This record gives sequence, structure tokens and C-alpha cells, in this order.
Amino acid sequence: SIANLIQRLMIDKLHIIGDIYDRGSSPHLVMDSLINHHNVDIQWGNHDILWIGAGLGNRACIANVVRICARYSNTHILEEAYGINLLPLAKFAMDIYGDDNCEKFIPKGEEKTLLMAQIHKAISIIQFKIEGDMAKRNPKFELLDRQFLDKIDFDRGVVVVEEKEYRLNDTNFPTINRENPYLLTDEEEEIIEKLEKFFINSERLQKHINFLFTNGGIYLKYNSNLLY
Repeated sequence: SIANLIQRLMIDKLHIIGDIYDRGSSPHLVMDSLINHHNVDIQWGNHDILWIGAGLGNRACIANVVRICARYSNTHILEEAYGINLLPLAKFAMDIYGDDNCEKFIPKGEEKTLLMAQIHKAISIIQFKIEGDMAKRNPKFELLDRQFLDKIDFDRGVVVVEEKEYRLNDTNFPTINRENPYLLTDEEEEIIEKLEKFFINSERLQKHINFLFTNGGIYLKYNSNLLY
């Protein structure tokens, strides 16, 4: 208690420079601690903004958050910390990629399981589709040149980027419609719809992103005497 009191008196204002999220296994615990701090503000990192967007129900942000968690075998933050049910996504991934070793989607974390690789691949394709559709609906974003599903030659296994061909290191895309590559399948639409509801209805996540939003910003300027 004395140590906590000294720490509290030593820090007049705590200024956090993001990212809080996607830089460790337990950002939810960091957020719990910051909420209880007597005087704190946050300069958002791009990952903090990503999680705010996901918490607000943006599907592109949701898919990206889930993909990053799968890539680093950190899905427990979604399931255990925020109560986001990944079972529908996991079942879909196993059904679609049951005979696929998903070698290029093996996660970077400790849990290098086939299931996690299948989840990583499934949500990656969903993300690419959602982002592509979003880019088409919002031409002012100027993101169409960043979309590549429509630039794949599936028969030859190559993709064209800036008028140059690159051979794909994965050619198994059973959910991509060649005529309309950014169209979600019925199953993918159902999955992202469920994820959206889970993110929006997670009480703890909503508490955390509300704190991020009300106590932070993209750019904050302070003098050099503050403790960062």
C-alpha cells in the first residue's frame, strides 16, 4: 500500500504512447490498470484505433483484429478476456480447410496448431474480401490498388502487382468466387455477422474502448517533464 501511494504521488500525469493492443498477451489487464489510474491520457497507436473500430462494429476492423490474434496465437484475449465466441469461425475453418495444412498460415506464437492455422487462413480471406468491398464502396479512400483478389490468375497460380506477376505460395481458395472474388459466402457472412454482435455486446471491451476514446487521441503534445 505504501509503495502504491508513493507511485501515485510520484506520477502527476501518466501519458501512454500506443500501442496498448497487439503488443503483448494481456492488453485487457493493462486497460483495467489504466482505468484505475488517477490521471492518464493516451496517444493512440494504429492498433488501438483498430480495436476501437472493431468495438464499434466495423467489420474490416473486426476481421483484422481476429486475424492478428490468430497469427500470434493470442485468441484467448478474445475468448477469455472479452467473451467473444470463436467457435463458429473455428468450425467453419475446420470444414473448409480440413484437408489443407495451411502451411503459410502457421501462427507465430507458441500454439502452432493446425486448427489455429486454419482459423488464421479463414479469417484472412474474409478480411481481404471485406476490405476489397469497402474499397470499392469508398473510392475516396484510394485503396483499390491495395486489393489483389481480383488480380489473381487462379489457373496459373499467379497474382499481378503493379504490372508484374508473382507466383502464389498458396493456391487453395475454395471460398473465393472467381467472377466476384470479394463476395462473402453465406457461411462467411454469417460468421462475420456473429463476430460483429460479439464485439458490440462485449461489456468489458466496450468499457475499454470507451476509455480509450474519451481519454485519448491521435496526436497529443506535452512538455518533456512528464513521465512517459
